[in-house]
Amino acid sequence: MDFRIRQLQCFLTLAEVLNYGKTARSLYISQPTLTFQIKGLEHALGVKLFERTRQHVRLTEAGAAFREYAKSILDTVDSARDCLQSLDSRLRLTIACGPVGQFVLLPNVIRMLADEYPTFELEVCEMTTEQQMAALPEGKVDALLMMPALPIEGIHFDPLRQEKMMAAVSSESQLARQNAISVQVFRSTPIIASRLKDCRFHQPALHSMLAPFGITPKFTESPQSCSVQFAYAAAGEGIALTTEGIRTCVVPGVTMLPIEEELPPVTLGLAFLESNLSPAMKIFRKVVLMSSRRLAATARTPRLAPVVVKEFASRREMAV
Repeated sequence: MDFRIRQLQCFLTLAEVLNYGKTARSLYISQPTLTFQIKGLEHALGVKLFERTRQHVRLTEAGAAFREYAKSILDTVDSARDCLQSLDSRLRLTIACGPVGQFVLLPNVIRMLADEYPTFELEVCEMTTEQQMAALPEGKVDALLMMPALPIEGIHFDPLRQEKMMAAVSSESQLARQNAISVQVFRSTPIIASRLKDCRFHQPALHSMLAPFGITPKFTESPQSCSVQFAYAAAGEGIALTTEGIRTCVVPGVTMLPIEEELPPVTLGLAFLESNLSPAMKIFRKVVLMSSRRLAATARTPRLAPVVVKEFASRREMAV
């Protein structure tokens, strides 16, 4: 059995009007086209639906029986269309978020979304850097929050916060009694760093950071998880280098210390594909930028990078 929605529409209208000419005009089709649609439906069902004479058109017994089924089918189609359109218009986004984002910015973003867009659905995933670099182009995540700019083709990056480096040391170590530590400690103490399979950039970045001081660091490799790396630090397996946004968090067994030397800061921001023009992405970007500015205005000693958000010039780029 093979019939089309248009055939059902023609059948139901003709069953109501019982006049081929009037039915064709109401459907904005020709009378031969209407006849063709009805005959096609009758052929698909294997029954005659109308009796037609020069003066009258009437439903056959089969046509009268099929009328209720046709109504039910079209009602189901309309309900399905409404449901799918509703799903398509929902504000939903999947993001991956760095540790500073989780502790510093994400709570404010979630709060603002709940207040201003209560139907917005935000899913936050935990991913390694390598997983993020694969997931963003594939559409498995829509945005990366409070992450460095990654070399992903077609990415747009909004800088949000510039962070100084800090050291996370075991609270039981002698270093924890100091007010600050020198990078010279890394001549003898390993740095807790992400495994290369989790992040190809972490260890090379640490090498580059310490090279001006003539230091070649040794690493204690760890999964790319902030909590796991802090656990390693608390256990005295090395020192974790993190950013100053984490200093507001209470981490059991770990003491956060500033570094005496000036190390290059890390710029964290919001990253998404330039081709992502969805309403949800526009709203999320607007809320993130607003939240970042509010945090910058209320911080006692803000370390926020100036957010220079370019005005997008083409339709492929997103304007808030």
